[in-house]
Parts: sequence; C-alpha cells; structure tokens
Amino acid sequence: MTPRYKIRPATESDAPHLAHINIVAFHHSPFWHNLFPNLDIAATTPLKLARTLAKLADAESHLLVAEEVSSGRVVGYARWIAPGIDAEDSPAEVSLQDPQNLNLVATWRAQQQQQDKTEKSAGQGEEDAPGILHGQEARAGAGGGMNPPGTNRAVQQRFWGQLERLKGLYVREGDFALELLATLPEEQGKGVASGLLRWGLERADRVNARVYLEATEEGYPIYRKYGWRDLEPFELDFAEYGGQGRQRWITMMRDRQKSKPVLDRQQ
Repeated sequence: MTPRYKIRPATESDAPHLAHINIVAFHHSPFWHNLFPNLDIAATTPLKLARTLAKLADAESHLLVAEEVSSGRVVGYARWIAPGIDAEDSPAEVSLQDPQNLNLVATWRAQQQQQDKTEKSAGQGEEDAPGILHGQEARAGAGGGMNPPGTNRAVQQRFWGQLERLKGLYVREGDFALELLATLPEEQGKGVASGLLRWGLERADRVNARVYLEATEEGYPIYRKYGWRDLEPFELDFAEYGGQGRQRWITMMRDRQKSKPVLDRQQ
C-alpha cells in the first residue's frame, strides 16, 4: 500500500508553509498567548519565516517535511540536530536563492547582533540572573529584533533561558536533539509525527546516539511511545512576567539503543 505521507528534506520554497505550520500548531498554547499578547497571529509570520529560512541555511540543522503523497501538500515538519551522520543520510544544506529571503535572513541576523550590542552596553541588571539568557544565543532562539511589537520579552527570555540551562545540564557531545516537531492541527493523529520521528531515530540508532528534546504536555505521550524517558519538568507561571496562566514542559532523553563497550582498564 502506498504510504499516505513521504518524508523529504525541506526546500527554500517550503519555508512559508513551515512558518504557517509552526504558527497554527502552537498559537493556542498559554505560552504563545503570553509571548504575543493581543497580537493577530499574522503579525508573527515575518519572525517565523526568517527563523525558518535561517535554520534551512544552517549546516547543523536538518529540516524534514511530511508531504501528503496524493496532493503534494506539506502537513508537518521536524527540525533535527544530528551530529555524526553520514553525508548520504543528511539533507543537503540549503543555499538560499531568493533575494527577498536572503535579505530577510540578513536583516534578522543584523538585528540580533545590534540588540546584543545594545543590551551589553546598557549593562542590564538581570544579565546574571539564573535562567535568563542573553547574547546571540538568546536572539537566535527568541527572534531578536524581528519580534512583533508587543512581544513580552520577559516571557521570551525566561523561556529560552530555561531551555539553554537544561541543555547545558543534559546534552553532551554527540547527542541528537529534536528541536521542533509541528503538524497541521487537522493532520494530527494520522501518522505524520511518527514518520518525522522515525527519520531521526533511525539515524540516531545507526551512530548509537542519545536523543534529547523538550516536550509539551500534548506531545509527551508520543515521545514516551518511542522510547524517551523523563529528565526534568519546567514550568512558567506567566503572572510573574505580566501575563496569565501557566504552562509546563518536560525535558526528555532517549537513551542509546546499544550498550557501549566497556574498555578494560590497566591495573
């Protein structure tokens, strides 16, 4: 029987579809409503598109899409960090060609760098607070100067700071990471996520790598199904940052599927 979906590397022309999927998959969450309060979701499109294009052009990121075979429609995507895999297993790095896309990514990166300089020169008092991430890593994750007006920067920095803190605790050299998995709401529960997961897990098993991720409570069951175990939960109380409600995530690790050989020690 012909599979309903095929998994393939993302292309530059996929980027607007991936930005849209990212938005519609997550915009109902408490995190989204507190990060972008009172914003029309269309206002976040430039940020999501710029970030998607930048990740496409990043040699360390592997973007895979799930395409409906019958229609050619892209219905989901995943972003993997997969060190140490063979070239034939890895999607080719995308070289952006569209001048508008090149300009968008260049603007995004320039604004990140400018914001980094501004914050350093301002000597922000919260710079050394635990869980708050500053500098280029924070801008790379959080969106930097392309944030739509009204973005809650306190929520943004706390969230990305927590992610970096937890990665620092648990991720080691050679580990894979599933950075993002998003599916159109109407296609959830139809095998899209499983196909995107299998792409990365097959490659992780070939090099006997662990796989790290941060799960929402909605995504948690499928990750347990595919062998991830809990590491540490983290929760944001948005009232602390001028918002409302709470949201919880769980950091998870899928262990190596083969035991590593134990080397005899010289006595």
